[in-house]
Amino acid sequence: MRVLTLNRGRSRLNLSIEPVLEQRGVEFHHIALDEVQCPSGSKISQKLQSYFSRQAIGSIRAAVDEFRPDLLHVMAGRSTALLAVQALRSRPDIPIVLYHGAIGGLNVASPIEWATYFNSRIAKIAVPSHALVNNWLGRPLLGKLIGADRLSVLPHPVEVPERLDDEVRAKLRAAFGLKPDDIVIGSVCSIRPVKNLEFLARVVRDIGSPYKLLIIGGGDAGEIEALEEIGGDSIDVAGFRPGAAKLMPIFDIYATPTRPAGESFGLAPAEAMAAGVPVLTMNYGGTAEIVEHGVSGFSLTADPADWAASIVQLQDPDVRRRMGEAARERIQQRFSPEIIADVCEELYRLVSARNAVHT
Repeated sequence: MRVLTLNRGRSRLNLSIEPVLEQRGVEFHHIALDEVQCPSGSKISQKLQSYFSRQAIGSIRAAVDEFRPDLLHVMAGRSTALLAVQALRSRPDIPIVLYHGAIGGLNVASPIEWATYFNSRIAKIAVPSHALVNNWLGRPLLGKLIGADRLSVLPHPVEVPERLDDEVRAKLRAAFGLKPDDIVIGSVCSIRPVKNLEFLARVVRDIGSPYKLLIIGGGDAGEIEALEEIGGDSIDVAGFRPGAAKLMPIFDIYATPTRPAGESFGLAPAEAMAAGVPVLTMNYGGTAEIVEHGVSGFSLTADPADWAASIVQLQDPDVRRRMGEAARERIQQRFSPEIIADVCEELYRLVSARNAVHT
């Protein structure tokens, strides 16, 4: 099977499954539109070019003619999807799979949505969680326009790293100014209102010592200042750090209290689990599907008392260790590149088989 992929920037989140699929006979050819498309002029002109670039459309058609793909997988958004639809207008024999990662966000009044998401030319829309499927299908008009049969759940693959040596972990914690006796509650994210970090800061502040809240990520200076004011001495905002997934072992607990509708998947919490860290999350959204309540972490209501009680329960290092191992095992069994490659391969074969019947 040959698969042509279109992406922009860092949109190839499923990169780790490609070697697995290649070993099974799937051939990939990638087009990075950032490299073949150079928008110029005003912002409006650049926006129009991102949707209707003749150069990009020509590159896609040339790749189709040379590579002869069985399907095209769009990895990045509506503008890329629209380019794919235009490029394959005369090639109904090549089905299009569109990846969508953000929960919600579709506009039934948008002509771009009608040309892509609501267009039957898109054979499948791959989303990272059942929560996103339920979010869309729970809206009567949107659910009807999308169609349940066009949605497939394709979670992000998460690699399980080697266990970090205790001495190395201690040095990493010390580099962040953490004391050996601190119980560190961590979160890695962009600091913005939807992440609900003020809620978490209040919970940790009210519990007090020995708990410390460490946020790795950047954001608006005003939001960071407000967050630090709420958390007081119990919080430290460390700013953006590249390769933050490697820092997950410094946390004793990972927390993600995102507001409704929650995360579409929750890649950072999943990476924390892979590193052996139990996770606290709200009981909605994609992260609630990853965490097994009471086993690998806790899926909680929005009541601060529930969060405080769970944090206190994790004060026992043996409980944290047991849940952390369960978290690591759950990622290995449900979200490893090998497991997600199985899901992706089945999606590709299903799309190809259906298209063969209808063309």
